[in-house]
Amino acid sequence: MPPPQPEPQDDETAGAALAGGDGSTLPQEPQEAASSSRLSVRRESGGSLPPRLELRLAGELDADTAHALREHLAVLAAHSAGGLLVLDLSGITFCDYPGLYTLLSIRRTLPLAGIDVRFTRASGVLRATAERAGLTTHLALGGAS
Repeated sequence: MPPPQPEPQDDETAGAALAGGDGSTLPQEPQEAASSSRLSVRRESGGSLPPRLELRLAGELDADTAHALREHLAVLAAHSAGGLLVLDLSGITFCDYPGLYTLLSIRRTLPLAGIDVRFTRASGVLRATAERAGLTTHLALGGAS
């Protein structure tokens, strides 16, 4: 089943992978990959060397939205020659345990594809959920928003 289509105002929805090994950028990924009415992924900046992609997550990261995020990042990893992925988590307004374990999976698996992962600006909601689950250290959450 294809992921949901982005809403029209989501023109900046994340869609580009990290730069290829030759320094060129890859074609855009499917715009709808990690967008739903409850979780959005937006490209904040990137294009530096070494390749760096910054994405801002906003909304609810839960059992229903985590799958689309995993799919989006799997496509990104498949088309990437490596680099750094920075996920700004300041816009997360709700996170359940499946959402936390999705972040943990991202943190552990993308480095296998040569993509270093850094989480920054974890929202208070996300930080509290991670503390309850005992995953704050494992997630290496960046500074609070």
